[in-house]
Amino acid sequence: MDLTALFRLPAGLRVRSISLLSGALSIEASACRRASACPDCHTPSEHVHSYYTRTVADLPCVGRIVTLRLYVRKFRCSNDRCPRRVLSERFPEYVRPRARKTLRMGDQLRALGLVLGGRGVEVLAPVLQLPVTDQTVLRYVMQDVSHDQVGVDTAVGAVSVLGVDDFAFRRARRYGTVLLDLEQRRVIDLLPDRSQDTLAGWLLHHPEVRFISRDRGGDYAAAASASAPQAQQIADRFHLLLNAGETMERYLTRQHVSLREAARALGPVDAPRRTTKRTPADVQRRLEQRAARKARYEQVVALRQEGLSVHQIAPEVGLARATVHRSIRAACFPERMPPLRPRQIDPYLPHLQERWNAGEHNARPLWREIHAHGYAAGVSQVRRLVNAWRTPSPAPGVPGQPRSATDEAVSYSPRQTRWLLTKQVVDLTPREGASITTLKRLCPQMTEAQRLLTSFHTLVAEVAERSPTRLDAWLAQCEQSGIAEFVRFAHGVRRDYPAVQAALCYPWSQGPVEGQINRLKLLKRQMDRTRRIRVVAAAHALCLGSLTV
Repeated sequence: MDLTALFRLPAGLRVRSISLLSGALSIEASACRRASACPDCHTPSEHVHSYYTRTVADLPCVGRIVTLRLYVRKFRCSNDRCPRRVLSERFPEYVRPRARKTLRMGDQLRALGLVLGGRGVEVLAPVLQLPVTDQTVLRYVMQDVSHDQVGVDTAVGAVSVLGVDDFAFRRARRYGTVLLDLEQRRVIDLLPDRSQDTLAGWLLHHPEVRFISRDRGGDYAAAASASAPQAQQIADRFHLLLNAGETMERYLTRQHVSLREAARALGPVDAPRRTTKRTPADVQRRLEQRAARKARYEQVVALRQEGLSVHQIAPEVGLARATVHRSIRAACFPERMPPLRPRQIDPYLPHLQERWNAGEHNARPLWREIHAHGYAAGVSQVRRLVNAWRTPSPAPGVPGQPRSATDEAVSYSPRQTRWLLTKQVVDLTPREGASITTLKRLCPQMTEAQRLLTSFHTLVAEVAERSPTRLDAWLAQCEQSGIAEFVRFAHGVRRDYPAVQAALCYPWSQGPVEGQINRLKLLKRQMDRTRRIRVVAAAHALCLGSLTV
């Protein structure tokens, strides 16, 4: 049997002997060629100078570690003009010069390192019979190897349609930029930050880019305009819809009084109940917090009337600029909306209220009844509800004072109302429909705001409705509506009009980019300093294919 073929040794090597040691195979091999070429002048030589033994680690065989002992000859270079006088014979298709591991073993370590990282491979090394450390794996991952060796090409190449978005190395502290080839849907590069200059420098080396899909951020738009004027910028449709929804939410926040009145008009029977019992200390603390917020609000309004700008007011009162903006836009002091958080017990409130009115005031029997109908939580929530219903109700009307479950209706928050306004009427529950109807009656301008929001959703989301002409008409309606939030949104769209118009004309979007960022969030939890190479390699989906021995 040909042992050279069995161990897949390259041509020019022959097996001299095999020794079975404790848990390992020791293979002795030597070259069978008569001559060797000089690596500098490539002149063949047959003049043997000396011999030496070289030990190389190879892939395991039938669960045993393989050690290869190569008997290497040294030759004298026969070219008198060559600066190299003595050369060692080499096996470039099997092992690199001065390497301690074969090429195929290095390829497997690099492929494993791309998937698992250095620590992961080190943990699995005893199982795989690959005695390596994490630092060895990292060295192989970071090597500048060719595409033919591991099947991963990290070269960017020509990019026609580019997707750009930011991601967090460490949330709220350090961010980077991910670049995606939208035609091939693969990551092509990761930039170390999300600054305008970094992206602009990258675009200068890629003048072939014809389309750039991005979010509504100003830095990426400025970088594309400065360094890639030939490229058509495309605003992301999802971010456009998100910005429109945030515009509606800001408008609803300003209409918080109408939201509360709409909740009261529904009556205490049909509305969700607040079941949290507040102590006098809680009430006093809430009153003090409200007084402090109101004092800051009045200070912001007074400074604005004196002619100070938002940038001057913010450090003066110790608030963020966005908070100062909201205070200035508000028609009156914005009260905090009580949150309406869905609970497991909410669908069973009508039954519990009915049994309570019938005289059953014990929490455990009430819990048994709803548990038989599918209630999966424990008895504690029912007990808190019943205890709140037993508490007598103080006089209503004072901000921050507690009320009983039968007196207080919790209104929908601005965010919840925003989503209700985008739903079809047939998809609303009776309470939701009544709330929206009452809100429109109390605030007639709400009907126009809802029409603007839903028409923009249709314009952007429906392929058949996308048209620059429809966009121009919608912007004109926003500017004539008299709703300050939508007027500002329309002005922002006009500043980015070419990119927004392109979003309605081209199919490209940030969807594939967001998908890669979602995958990157998973990968970065197990990454070390090999982040860029591993992300690009994983995008090619060739890492697992490289694991074949």
